[in-house]
Amino acid sequence: MKKIFMFSVLALAATGVFANDPAEVSEKVLKIFHETFTEARQVSWQENEDNYSVRFIQKDVRYIVYYDMNGVITHSMRFYQPELLPMNIMRIIKSNYKNKTLFGVTEITSGEDIAYFVKMEDDKYWYTIKFDGYGDHLLYEKFKKQQL
Repeated sequence: MKKIFMFSVLALAATGVFANDPAEVSEKVLKIFHETFTEARQVSWQENEDNYSVRFIQKDVRYIVYYDMNGVITHSMRFYQPELLPMNIMRIIKSNYKNKTLFGVTEITSGEDIAYFVKMEDDKYWYTIKFDGYGDHLLYEKFKKQQL
């Protein structure tokens, strides 16, 4: 299942052609990026018609961050291990999904909205549970494992 999660991350990372040369990104956006993400590595930029996107790794978390042309973050995605989830969500997972194995999180932020897509599995199924910042959650996906 980790392979499927990593494949999803790699597929997202592979979409689009990236401008690795920061000279193509406005100085204002670059300055804001470097002030915000001081430990970013493996940085890859893309300029679109009305925004910039940057993909990078910081402290073992993969990021995709979208900036408008003025350097304001419009939305972002983070990919990380479940132990980095907020405590209120971890408490819900430990009580409601104790028989599941956790293996990854996709966090999507847009404006003030945030959603956590938590990947987990048991012997028969793969699950994605969607949480909001308050801990409200629902089954987002459920796939039956193929028996070999």
